[in-house]
Amino acid sequence: MVATAHGTKLKSDIHPGGAVLPLDPPEFQRFISASRPLELDGIDWDAIPAHEIPPDILKILAYMQDVESHTVVFPRTIFSQRAVDDEIVGTFLICWLYEEGMHGRALAKFLDCAGHTVEPRPQGRTTFMDHIDRTMTTLLAAAWKDFLAMHMAWGAVHECTTIHAYQRLMQCNDHPVLNELLRRIVADEARHFSFYMWQAENRLAKPSVQRKVRAIMNRLYSPVGTNHQPDELARWVSGYLFDGPEGRAAASRVDRTISKLPGFADAKLLGNWLSRKVYH
Repeated sequence: MVATAHGTKLKSDIHPGGAVLPLDPPEFQRFISASRPLELDGIDWDAIPAHEIPPDILKILAYMQDVESHTVVFPRTIFSQRAVDDEIVGTFLICWLYEEGMHGRALAKFLDCAGHTVEPRPQGRTTFMDHIDRTMTTLLAAAWKDFLAMHMAWGAVHECTTIHAYQRLMQCNDHPVLNELLRRIVADEARHFSFYMWQAENRLAKPSVQRKVRAIMNRLYSPVGTNHQPDELARWVSGYLFDGPEGRAAASRVDRTISKLPGFADAKLLGNWLSRKVYH
């Protein structure tokens, strides 16, 4: 599947090359054969300063860059032993982590070319919430054999939200270099989303697993990155991208897409969070 403005559709092309093995499922073959660092050929970095970038767009870019770069801590926080031991999921996460890291570096390069260098974090990358994530992941994964169903469903929501957030950012600015860079990042995120949805659909086959995953996510879900950013900033960015007629329509598309997962027919995870934190 690939992400579209209205959900997902099947995608059957398998790129030549790649570390595809004979017993790999077709869905995984499509992912692994296309896995590579973000394609940056043809990006005109020198032209970036020639186009004005509104302060709000720069603020959101810096936020997104930090969220993308924060994935470097995930092997210590949300990568459970069950995920690492799974032949398909473990391999996916290696590729996913590398590709997400390259998104962060590409956005950092754009910001640097625009005259806004990304400074290193003085206290490192690990936050207090990362320690909570690590503890919860370790305990839940050890006790619950279907833990990966939740990991994959959560990842699907995050990737779908990220895709629509980037698309909204493209709608909100007219910088040609930025929008080309974002278009390429979205293409990567769509591949990630397809994998998460495929895995989540399979792992949510049992009604008992559906109920448990849904109950946990209804209680604890928040959009990607928001728990590791200042609350006021996270709510402002979310409102900028997902409020107003076009923003709310994008948020609704996210929820409609995720509602296709088994047991999520009436789920409104993003919409409910926005109603609590952003919409007034």
